[in-house]
Amino acid sequence: MPAGDFFAFCTSLQPLELKALGALSQVRHIPENETIYVPGDVGDTIYIINRGLLEMVQANAKSSVAATYLSRGDVFGDLEVLADLPRRHTVRTCEPASLQCFDRQDFPELVRRVPAFFRYLSGSLAARLLRAHDAVLSQSHCLELSGNLANFDLVTIYQTIANSSKTGELSIRDASGELVSAFFFESGRPKSGQFRHLTGEEAFWQLFLTEELRGTFTFSSDKQEVSGLIRTAQMNRSSDDLLINALQSRDQLNDLRKHIPDAGATLRRQRRELEVGEIAPPNLHSVAAEIWRRLFNRPMSVTELYQHLAVSELKIYQAVCELVRSGHLVLSDSISAEKVA
Repeated sequence: MPAGDFFAFCTSLQPLELKALGALSQVRHIPENETIYVPGDVGDTIYIINRGLLEMVQANAKSSVAATYLSRGDVFGDLEVLADLPRRHTVRTCEPASLQCFDRQDFPELVRRVPAFFRYLSGSLAARLLRAHDAVLSQSHCLELSGNLANFDLVTIYQTIANSSKTGELSIRDASGELVSAFFFESGRPKSGQFRHLTGEEAFWQLFLTEELRGTFTFSSDKQEVSGLIRTAQMNRSSDDLLINALQSRDQLNDLRKHIPDAGATLRRQRRELEVGEIAPPNLHSVAAEIWRRLFNRPMSVTELYQHLAVSELKIYQAVCELVRSGHLVLSDSISAEKVA
């Protein structure tokens, strides 16, 4: 279990422990653009993100590259609470968020009733400190950052490159050493790249959407081209905008997977003609039309559609949910079809 995966940790607890964890914490629903805390505030609460995207900015930050973005499952505020220090950052919401809040006054009872919670916090904090240490150490020696994806998360890797303002290539290889992704950065900003069969921004979204990505990564700042990958789809958004959209997409996909939990479930046409006007929003029309065309010859699953379409899983799930909702398609699993409706 990854050290930072709070929701996986919760599945390891006994029912009484889960009940105690809920009783000894509070859930806060916070609107967009609200500040959680600022430097100098008392550090008396640990937060875990249930939903939403937050921005953490260093106290003396002079530019946006000093910001760190936090999403579902991330822990923050723990360092100051455990070290009995005042807050050192500004943390604010980028969108409506839900936070699980653990107050220091409840810690003695938490230790008694859920001792595993503090082992989890210690492991999570240690893993973050190690990642930060390894990233700094790698950059201090040479122009290359590398490691195993089991020890680094993608957000840390990406923000390290963005903050470095270096030009070069980030390559990702699977466990067998095969190149599966490469992105070209110019002054810390991603300009082009590919993930498997996708290119440009669609490839970038899918990189963050892919569950259980395994293998190794390397960022080499002496390379000026993406190794053997198509560079036709350029990426023009800022580094922060790309990351924010990627993390938001990850949350959206997690929600859509609740409607279609089995990506291997068969989809087939239920109507004779596609009425694209019944599909909302309009930006899904072209994806819905392509899915409709692909299903003309035979039924296919979401997994199969992803292999044939040049868009990320999120857009496929969005379009499929709309097509099922509007009665154009039907899932082989009737329970899943009822959930989409």
